[in-house]
Amino acid sequence: MKSLIKKTCGAFAVTAFFFNNALAQGGAFFDNPQGGTAPNVAAQGTLGQNITTIINYFLGLLGLIAVAMLIYAGVLMVTAGGNDEQVGKSKKIMIYAVVGIVIILLSYTIVTFVSSALG
Repeated sequence: MKSLIKKTCGAFAVTAFFFNNALAQGGAFFDNPQGGTAPNVAAQGTLGQNITTIINYFLGLLGLIAVAMLIYAGVLMVTAGGNDEQVGKSKKIMIYAVVGIVIILLSYTIVTFVSSALG
């Protein structure tokens, strides 16, 4: 189980790294108001905006992991075959994943509120 979680987290991290690098090459996503594209992503905003963006990416990654855990728990429950221990384990995973999603959504709300309050 721990090996599966480590491999899944590693795959998400590598995917997010390459996706981020692909978007950092410029294009419609990163146009400057003055025209043209920025030479890199860090030069596009203030430090606070960049930190907020990094936190939002991180919270999105955590949300993906939580949804993957919900799917894993669903598959575990469906394949239980009447095994009460496996059903209990899947219910426990579902509860933890839902609590995690609620915490992630609250964190996103707090980050958005603080960043808009600070300007």
